[in-house]
Amino acid sequence: MASQEQQACVSVEVVDNLILGYVLKKLTDVFETLMEVSRQHHPDNMQGLLEMGSVKGAALIPFWLKRVESSTPLQVSHVLIEQMNDAQTFKQDQRFQAQVVLLDALVEASLAMDIERYSQLDREAPLP
Repeated sequence: MASQEQQACVSVEVVDNLILGYVLKKLTDVFETLMEVSRQHHPDNMQGLLEMGSVKGAALIPFWLKRVESSTPLQVSHVLIEQMNDAQTFKQDQRFQAQVVLLDALVEASLAMDIERYSQLDREAPLP
C-alpha cells in the first residue's frame, strides 16, 4: 500500500512541476517582452511606459504569481534553473536574461531561492 501512495505522490509532484514549468515559461515570456520594450525606450519616456502597460500577458502576472505561490521556493528555483540551463544550451541569450531578472524578482518576493543557496542544497542532497 505504501508503494502505491509513494507512486501517487511522485505522480502529483511530476504534474505539479509540469504546471509550474508552464507558469514560469509564461512569466518568462512576459519578462522577455517587457525587457525588449524597455530596451527600445528609456524608463522616463512616457511612451515606453504606455507600451509596457500594453505588453501581451502583463495583466496576467498576478495570476501567474498566485500559482507560483503554491509551490515551494525550492521547487520554483529548481524548475526555473532547469529552464535557464535550457536557454543557455540553445543560445537564447535574451530569454536567459529575462529568466535572470525573473529569478531575482521571485527571490525578492520570497517565492524562490537564490542560486547560491539553491546550489548549496543541491550539493548536499541532489534533486531528482
